[in-house]
Amino acid sequence: MKTVDSIHAGTHKRRKEIVQAALACFIVKGFSATSITEICRKANASTGSVYHHFKSKSQLAAAVYLTGIREFQEGMLAALENQVDAREGLFALVAFHLKWVERHQDWARFLFHQRHAEFMGGTEVELNRLNGRFAKGMAAWFQKHIAAGHIKNLPRDVFISLLLGPAQEYSRQYLAGYGVSDIDSAAGEIGQGVWAALGNEYAQS
Repeated sequence: MKTVDSIHAGTHKRRKEIVQAALACFIVKGFSATSITEICRKANASTGSVYHHFKSKSQLAAAVYLTGIREFQEGMLAALENQVDAREGLFALVAFHLKWVERHQDWARFLFHQRHAEFMGGTEVELNRLNGRFAKGMAAWFQKHIAAGHIKNLPRDVFISLLLGPAQEYSRQYLAGYGVSDIDSAAGEIGQGVWAALGNEYAQS
């Protein structure tokens, strides 16, 4: 007899498989041209199974986006979790960002291009919740190093632009096929640039 936990795990696994199948289909054909039938075929799932988890193709596409954002944000926070040195923490963030894009290119493309898609209209509450949790986790780490003088105290908009902007721009070029640097080299160089912009090297212990 199946336990409640095993049923829940099976449901979660099935949902994740449908989300990943939908992502693969959307990347190849786009949201509008992809049918639920194609997603079912890719996920090896019945139409009833898909509609059990998602009421519509739009809700499924929104779930693809939110799942990608959640996994990226959780990974970024985990990259900082055990970093006690300000400089190493910044390098760890940049490296995770670029390597996540390298490993999850379809998801990265979807996140870059679909933020303002029509199907995102009903996601604002959940997206704000995810972004709020992410911002809180990032701030908790950075505030300690700002208070210690290891990282510059800059206006939030400028700080975020300097922290995430270089990695995001490299990622766009990489995904478009314009990248000429390998990920590890790029992570090192961009990490140096971010540290030069945000770090107070003289204050490091």
